[in-house]
Amino acid sequence: MRNRADSKHSEELLTSPQDIFTTLIKALQRAKESIDMEFYIFLGDRIGNTIATLLSRKARQGLRIRLVIDGYGSRKMPRKLRRSLIANGIQLRVIHTFSHCRNHRKMVIIDQRIALVGGINIADRYVVGNELGVWYDAVLRITGTGIAELSRLFEYDFTPRTKHSALTLTTSAHSPMLYWSESGGGGAMLRLLYDVIDGAEREIILTTPYFMPPQVVLQRLHQAVERGVRIRIILPRRCDIWLIDDIMRHSILEAQDIGVEILILDNAFIHAKLALVDSRRVVVGSANLDAHSLDVNRELMLSSFNRTTCTSAKQFLLQLQSMTTPVRNHEIKCRLPRFITRAIKPLM
Repeated sequence: MRNRADSKHSEELLTSPQDIFTTLIKALQRAKESIDMEFYIFLGDRIGNTIATLLSRKARQGLRIRLVIDGYGSRKMPRKLRRSLIANGIQLRVIHTFSHCRNHRKMVIIDQRIALVGGINIADRYVVGNELGVWYDAVLRITGTGIAELSRLFEYDFTPRTKHSALTLTTSAHSPMLYWSESGGGGAMLRLLYDVIDGAEREIILTTPYFMPPQVVLQRLHQAVERGVRIRIILPRRCDIWLIDDIMRHSILEAQDIGVEILILDNAFIHAKLALVDSRRVVVGSANLDAHSLDVNRELMLSSFNRTTCTSAKQFLLQLQSMTTPVRNHEIKCRLPRFITRAIKPLM
């Protein structure tokens, strides 16, 4: 297979459901040699069947197609669909874990030339929304430099290995920096978050669907606020699990107490895991602001200083911010006492 990792590097931040899935489908249609895909959720609904049909057609044309899915996240993927994928020549690996660790990475690598990394999964709600409203997400499309490192990570996930095997990645200074965590976390996502917070001089704006940060993260945010950094966090009004909603409300109160600005998005669900630091650095990928993502799951994040990417992120965040309302403490009603949610939060 030809190695195109040295071709000219480019980046594009995709932030609308239509742009993300149109770009994904077109890239899959144009694939000539190989398609490697890894998702937490892959369902058998309309978009799932559309992608599966496209992958099957490409496999019958002789392309090497490999798909990694998480056994828990994709538990609702019909067995009939899995058998069909395999029968059509697609190499399918289902990662099963017997703990609360999940393979939460999301990436697509096409012909070793194009890659998409972000927060989307393969399910209708990421395209057309659901009862929570339109789902907003973020995906970074890259070409050239950096593809080789993502391919090595995919190989690591796809290939069965011994418990103690390890992977060391080195990333060019001219490409997005790749941050990844293995089962059990190992602190990689937490160290990245600390780097984002500690490296900010003026401002951090970030989005996350689930805001349940450990106390150590709140302490770090407090230190940043005290040195003059303005921190704004855009969150959805609610998610689909009331217990998580209640934990998030307590976390919101704690964040506001230390000077963090919380902005709530109504009639939509923000699923993007995105941070913009001082308008000069973008961090985007799969990790949420909760204990699972920060210290348990297999996650993948990219950090970029590309000016175009930063400009796109700023425009996206300004668009979301125009749709939000500030939170007032007296409006927040919690069902459970704070001490209970603090005890539960590390498990969520």
